[in-house]
Amino acid sequence: MQKRARRRAAAVLTEDVEAFARLGYREVGRRNPLEARLVADGRPALRLALRPIGGRIFGGTFALEVSTEGPVVPRTRGISARGQGLVRLRSIAFRARSGDDEGRRVAERLTSDRLLTRALSRVHFEQIRVEADGRAVIRHMGGSLVWLLFPPLARPIPIVSEQIEATVAALEAFAAPSRSPNGDR
Repeated sequence: MQKRARRRAAAVLTEDVEAFARLGYREVGRRNPLEARLVADGRPALRLALRPIGGRIFGGTFALEVSTEGPVVPRTRGISARGQGLVRLRSIAFRARSGDDEGRRVAERLTSDRLLTRALSRVHFEQIRVEADGRAVIRHMGGSLVWLLFPPLARPIPIVSEQIEATVAALEAFAAPSRSPNGDR
């Protein structure tokens, strides 16, 4: 079943790519069947990937992760984020790994950025992080595939156009010139 779910996840990624095309994005390549690179005029290049999350025997999820193709903040050892607010997101706290002074400074800047928080508050995310290379990553709730072994089932979770727009806007907020790795765009 896991192999069938992986094949179905590749089809879901194709549907996700088509959904992003409505915002002017076009696919320019795939590293593998579960990861696509997208570009659009005047917007940051993106990477869409369906990542296996959770169980491998009785079921699991291939979660949609949308990230910037290149770094948008300085290199660190990685930064995680936690949303605060029960029903409506009020703030996001970014946290660097212990002993990473540059990461701590970047995390503090991201936490205090009200425009970024406002942009992220419109996204129905499962997880937000900044990779060590400086790429911003949003694991989305939509655009994913959930699969079960008993009963055998593979169900796609669609991503709606408003969430695509909100996710792209949030990644653009990460890519603002004040946070880019070189201090410019």
